[in-house]
This record gives sequence, C-alpha cells and structure tokens, in this order.
Amino acid sequence: MPWNSTSPDGTKSVKDNVPLQQQNTTYTETSMNKDHFWNIGANQDGRHQFVQLPKYVSGGIPADPALGAGMDFEYYAKQKTAAEAVAQQDVQSFVRNGTAIMQLLGIRAMGVFSVAGGVLSSLYLHNCTLTRDGSGRFHADFTVALPSVNYAFLGQAFPNSTDTNAVMTCALQADTVLTNNKTVNKVIFRTVLTTGTTTVVRSLSDPIQAWFICFGG
Repeated sequence: MPWNSTSPDGTKSVKDNVPLQQQNTTYTETSMNKDHFWNIGANQDGRHQFVQLPKYVSGGIPADPALGAGMDFEYYAKQKTAAEAVAQQDVQSFVRNGTAIMQLLGIRAMGVFSVAGGVLSSLYLHNCTLTRDGSGRFHADFTVALPSVNYAFLGQAFPNSTDTNAVMTCALQADTVLTNNKTVNKVIFRTVLTTGTTTVVRSLSDPIQAWFICFGG
C-alpha cells in the first residue's frame, strides 16, 4: 500500500493520476484507523480509539521533549533509566508544562473493600483479588505480576469504633524480610485500630471500609 508524495503528478494524465490518488486515500484510511476512527461514523470520525506512543529518546538515550513554540503542555512516553528504577527499566508516562516535568505514576493494583461480621466484600478491584486472613489481616494476590517489589503501597481505613478519637491505619505486615510480605505476586497488609487518648490501645481490627493502592515501581 504505497503513499505517493507527489499527487496529483503534473507530468501524468488525469487517468494516470487516478490510481495514485486512490492509493493515497487507501493509505490514509488504513493508517488513520490504526488508532483513530476514520470513515466509520459521524459520531466516531476524527476521534481517538486509543493512543500508542514510542518512547521518546534523544541520541538513543531517554529524554524529555522540549515544548514547541506556542505550546503549553505535552504528554509523552519515556523509559526509566537504571539510576531511576534499579530493578526494571520499563516505559512510563510523563507530562510537561512550562514549569515542570511530572511523571504519571500508573496504578499497578488497587482495592476497596468492606468487612461486616468477619466477611470481606470487595467493592472495587484492579489487578488483584482480596482475602481476609483473620481480624485485621488481609492479603492481595495480583492478577498480573508487578515488575518488581519496588512499588509504593498506600492504604487507609475507616475504623469500626464508637471511640471518637479512634484512628485506623492500613499498612504492610511487619517482618525482617521485605519479600515475606511484599512480592511481585502478593502483598500482605494489616488494619490497625488505635483508640484512647491517655491510655492508647492498638489492636488488629476489621475496618468498616479500607482501601489501598500499589503504584510506581
């Protein structure tokens, strides 16, 4: 499927130009439909189906493209370097405006769940399944393995308590070996209830609702 840069060709007849222009039309429709809607329907035409980007490099090295004249914002893909990501150098998303370069950290896995009467109910999941191992004890199995154990884990929980001073944390289970509880396939975490003011009491306890996010890494 060729693309004819010179079309119409002034050295050819109208008859001979017809195949060139038809080839260009076919090329445009086929190429645009790779990630756009083109000649599909009035509501779709000209819109993106999805966006695919090659990693941006300069001289073969990961780089940040400069903003063009008159431009205020850009979105691009760039490969992490070994200095930035020790375990793996995958391609991730970035944005740039006139003052800063910002990485869009993708959520590797996340979950929102509730517990009532010792029964866990998964409310929102991405790339994981959840299991209750006991009061305040949980683990998430990743549907697709994460690229390394160097992901960030953030969690929070709503306490099931009548103590108005109560707070609840959602954090990794303690251990002397990281990968006993934080692996590319699973993360083990706890919800800890803290009550009282003068006398502080901490205990593993089921939350009314809890949530966590694994991102980056």
